[in-house]
Amino acid sequence: MAKLFFDKLLWKIILMALLSLMLLIPLAMIQEQIRDRKQSADETLGEVSGSWGWAQTLSGPEVTFFRERTEQEKKDKDDGTLVPLAVCPERLVYDVDTRTQSLHRAIYDVMVYTADINASGVFLFPERCRDYGVKTVFSLGLNDLRGIEGAVSLSIGGREYSVTQGGNGQVSQQIELDPACFGSGKAVPFEIRFRARGSQGLYFKPFGEVTEVRLRGDCPAPSFDGDFLPSEREVREDGFSASWTVSAINRGRPEETSFGVKLLQGVSQYQQTTRSAKYGILIILLVFVAGLAVELVGKKRIHLIQYLVIGLSLVLFYALLLAFSELMAFWLAYLLAAGMTTAALTGYFRGILKDRTAWLLGCLVAIAYIVCYILLQMETYALVAGTLVLFVILVGIMYFTRDLRPALSPTEPAEES
Repeated sequence: MAKLFFDKLLWKIILMALLSLMLLIPLAMIQEQIRDRKQSADETLGEVSGSWGWAQTLSGPEVTFFRERTEQEKKDKDDGTLVPLAVCPERLVYDVDTRTQSLHRAIYDVMVYTADINASGVFLFPERCRDYGVKTVFSLGLNDLRGIEGAVSLSIGGREYSVTQGGNGQVSQQIELDPACFGSGKAVPFEIRFRARGSQGLYFKPFGEVTEVRLRGDCPAPSFDGDFLPSEREVREDGFSASWTVSAINRGRPEETSFGVKLLQGVSQYQQTTRSAKYGILIILLVFVAGLAVELVGKKRIHLIQYLVIGLSLVLFYALLLAFSELMAFWLAYLLAAGMTTAALTGYFRGILKDRTAWLLGCLVAIAYIVCYILLQMETYALVAGTLVLFVILVGIMYFTRDLRPALSPTEPAEES
């Protein structure tokens, strides 16, 4: 009798393990659907960014002097072009205020920003700049000129300019400098002011001998990025502020160096749904093991088909979560999907078991979803917390099943003590 009991139990465990593996197929299909929906959201982000403005990177400013080629230079290379001499600022200060907003397209929200940019500082023009007298051009690089909103005003060497030229990823203006500006130790102040639109991020290239960036914004979830992290930062619920100071000593080549901030909308519902689905097989196994324990302790019987229905209900939770999260806040979508799934399974357990153990299994499903949600809110300690929770659950199952013994037949001798 004991051997027959264990044979049946072993076969049921094997079939339940195979059933769990089968449930990985619909779970993988839902995960693929999550990836497809995320790709659609990314495509929408690209469409909106293409119209509003991509992530902006500010490079420069520079003042470039041009001169005619000498006779010797014409002999070596006579292509008709002028010889340039580019001068970067001795000191460069960016003072930037950003304001974010969400643009709604179809069922997706895309975060974009508008930045009021003030770049100021001083140039030191060497004496040899006098020899480059054909023309002088002030330029500032901006990778997406479609994002410029309104006029660009420039002040340099005491003269005001209204910048009207743009192309090749930069705004530029031909300027005239007083000859007194040239020479060692003669600081020429400048300031350029404009408003730019963009999305996803805002970055700076440190073209100054000393570059300072003071950045403020109302984004509650900034991610500081690039080759340098801010020397000072403050992140609040209503926004952030950060500052960088980079010198020529540690910057390397300025055109190959950048730093700034990603302006994020927080963890997207697709990231959270994907992370939640990764716990799917663990929740399925937990409920299956709990159901098997109820069978053994309470002398109840749950059919294999009923385990299949329970598993499919647990898998369907993630489809509900994905659908609801596209229409409402993730926490509300999770609450609604978990509440519907728990209520449906509790009613199903009541129909199968017809006693109070059904409520115990229903509570277990609810606790599993609560623990899963708590783990989703954790990032650094999610793995260790999840592992400890599974260990505690395993110890609990070991405790409640420690006294399980197969029923002996009248003719079967008991074990000697």
